[in-house]
Amino acid sequence: MTGVQTCALPIYLMPLYCWYVLVVAGMILFAFPPLIAGDLLLEMERAFGWAFFDPDRGGDPLLWQHLFWIFGHPEVYIIFLPSIALIATMLPTFAGRPMVGHSWIVLSAVGVAFLSFGLWVHHMFTTGLPEISLSFFSAASEAVAVPTGIQIFCFIATMLVSRVRPSVPMLFAGGALAIFVFGGLTGVMVALVPFDWQAHDSYFVVAHLHYTLIGGMLFPLFAGIHYWYPFVTQKNLNARAGKWSFWLMFGGFNVAFLPMHWTGIMGMPRRVWTYDLSDGWAVLNMVSTIGAFVFAAGFAVLALNVLWPRGKAPLVKRNLWNAGTMEWAAEVPDKPWGVRSIPYIHTRYPLWEQEGLVDQIDRGEWFLPDAEEGKRELIVTDILDARPLFVQRVGGPSFLTLGAAFCLGAVFILATFHLWAITLIFGAGFVGFTLWWLWTGTSLIPERPEKYAGRGLTLPTYAQGNRSPGWWAVFITMTGDMTAFMGLVFSYFFYWTALPDFLPSAAHLPGFGWLLLGLALLIGAWAMTTAARETLGHGRRGLAMALLIGALPVGALGIGAWCWSAYSKGLDPTVQSFDAMVWMLILWMGLHLLLNWVMHLYVAARVKFGHCTPEYRADLMNLTLFSHFLALTAVTIFALLALFPLLMGVGP
Repeated sequence: MTGVQTCALPIYLMPLYCWYVLVVAGMILFAFPPLIAGDLLLEMERAFGWAFFDPDRGGDPLLWQHLFWIFGHPEVYIIFLPSIALIATMLPTFAGRPMVGHSWIVLSAVGVAFLSFGLWVHHMFTTGLPEISLSFFSAASEAVAVPTGIQIFCFIATMLVSRVRPSVPMLFAGGALAIFVFGGLTGVMVALVPFDWQAHDSYFVVAHLHYTLIGGMLFPLFAGIHYWYPFVTQKNLNARAGKWSFWLMFGGFNVAFLPMHWTGIMGMPRRVWTYDLSDGWAVLNMVSTIGAFVFAAGFAVLALNVLWPRGKAPLVKRNLWNAGTMEWAAEVPDKPWGVRSIPYIHTRYPLWEQEGLVDQIDRGEWFLPDAEEGKRELIVTDILDARPLFVQRVGGPSFLTLGAAFCLGAVFILATFHLWAITLIFGAGFVGFTLWWLWTGTSLIPERPEKYAGRGLTLPTYAQGNRSPGWWAVFITMTGDMTAFMGLVFSYFFYWTALPDFLPSAAHLPGFGWLLLGLALLIGAWAMTTAARETLGHGRRGLAMALLIGALPVGALGIGAWCWSAYSKGLDPTVQSFDAMVWMLILWMGLHLLLNWVMHLYVAARVKFGHCTPEYRADLMNLTLFSHFLALTAVTIFALLALFPLLMGVGP
């Protein structure tokens, strides 16, 4: 492939929307797992009485606030950044020029993501934390205004150096910036500890929240609806109705929420439904009520505009807005495929800057112009330079994924009502649908090892190990999983720092010998899985299957030894927070080991029936990667339960 052009977008040429979504994906990977850990602790206490948040049994409700807000404040930016990305995509279109400060916007989005994980305690300024902690988190909360301001100034500069075409999407985008900037200014106010002590849990915070989220998320979303509606439907929205909906919503929103700053300063608390007239809030609340109805009327106009049937309306012309980004290369009327061929992109606004590109795509002059085998295909490239690596086959449409999603949703809903038998049935359905889909739609051995992709480029049709999307899917999933596990580790050390008697006497610690034996067995199971990968690579299918199956009882004995280490010392999770944490860590390991068993049996079956071979063993490599994470989890739990008490002078 030496000297062949890249067939996709080098990372520095990615559109701003893609950059924002990439940043948000990274934030989701590290923000949601702590909430999952907190939910697990909360549900175990609610359903089974385990002692995590009850102070009378050594628990601490402040732990829940930490785990929730470690998720909760990054979540604000997870909501905000994709919507701001819509503005960053639309603004150059109506300005008729590239975005000013493209690289600065990317760096500022990364900066917002990084700083957002150091802000969570500013929701807890009134909980009695040490002043040094409050100072640190207050400074971090102020600092996040800097990268956010860079993005806003780049947007303003783009409008100043161009002649912006008036349109309904730009109305909503401009309104979004105005509202969000005001909400950001009040955010700087509540980031100051003395002010937050006065405004905390008041209507001032309600006003700030809505100015931030409605300005930062809802108005850009409405702008995006007007901008991409013609792309989705090939019909256009009514511009007059769009203007009516904007002014009703913009005016109604400010009339509704601006007075709430004053009601909050006057002392009105959040989450109240009645109050005395002598409090002096009645007039301001009436104004807010009127504004809320005006805002609702604007939303109703927007909904009617979007849902109005347009069956006889003429189709819009191709690239209606004269945009420079690739989605507008789609044909009108649309075709069952996306684009006729995958083009070579070397600019940030290719429809503006690469002459004749659309016609070249339509004529199939670029890569993968034809699906000769009737398969859904795409080209996988390296991350930085978009060098083509291989042709990835993508599964076709299937109801199996819908069945799996339905069963998994039912599991969570039914478990909430403690309908355990039905929950297990739907859980088995979820596993069944998932395995069926994996067996029939993934890691299929190709009909030939290479495929001609066009323009002198021949690519492999199969990848495994760290070259394959499946391997990276496991790696990313387990990174999120390990982040949730770190939430449990954080909980363990939170109890240790907050409760002086968290660690019990040596007589009430899990048995050291049993913990060591369990670790040895779990590491042995991991070693057998790794050996199975190597033996299959050397063509020894029978031995590989034996190692995969044999790892199951070894792992079971390991987790059994850990359970006995706690049970034999009388550790009761309903009595003390230490006991509950010990059993939670063992339960975490056990649940992952159960998933590991399902994966072992699946891969062993793939080996037996010839779907996983010495040359094509992506499934086994992915399983091995999962086992690496499992081994790391086992070592960490052993360190917490056995080595840390010894380090603290407690133990045999």
